[in-house]
Amino acid sequence: MTEETPTQPDQESAPGDEIEVKWRKKERPQREAPAMVEDVATLRQDLTQAQERIKELEARVHRSAADLSNLRKRTEAEREDMERFATMRLVSELLPVLDNFERALTTIPGDLARLTWIHGIILIERHLQAILERQGLAPIEAAGKPFSPYEHEAISEKETADAAPGTVVQELQTGYTMHGRVIRPSLVEIARAPSEQTPEAGDTAAEVTEPSQAEEIANAAETENVGP
Repeated sequence: MTEETPTQPDQESAPGDEIEVKWRKKERPQREAPAMVEDVATLRQDLTQAQERIKELEARVHRSAADLSNLRKRTEAEREDMERFATMRLVSELLPVLDNFERALTTIPGDLARLTWIHGIILIERHLQAILERQGLAPIEAAGKPFSPYEHEAISEKETADAAPGTVVQELQTGYTMHGRVIRPSLVEIARAPSEQTPEAGDTAAEVTEPSQAEEIANAAETENVGP
């Protein structure tokens, strides 16, 4: 603040006259211009550093938020996988039971298929299969498909010209997947190209009928039998 000092009353004024007090501002000494420029430059530098610090902290906050989001997604995916595959071991142990049901139903004589207890076995097999399918179980299609080492397990080969080599011609045991993951491969028989038949010895001898060839063979035999 500026200080104001009262002025001395005019000595020539009459005693009865009103005294007028005048105030005047006491001027401060002005600071030097170079010092003010230096202070402004320092403030600008501090402001720039503060802005850069703010940007760095904002980037860290964004990265931390992204890492936290990825962690939540990964944790949720792992939890879903645990829930989906928690019953995989139990389902794998029930597959032989399902196989036995299928074998039993395929060997029932025709005259017994109309019996009530046979229908009861069929309903039990369908109920078990429906329960396993709700858990994510699905059969692997093998017959007529190209052999896949991931889904199939070849236990034999069959020479045939009716299918391309490497094609599954027979499924011996059904394979299954669970939520897209193979829990048991299919046991299959795959096709193999027919082997070429080698000509018999009689046929080979019969083919050599030309005189020139016979003479060459005879001469070679005589040369080998000549002693010292």
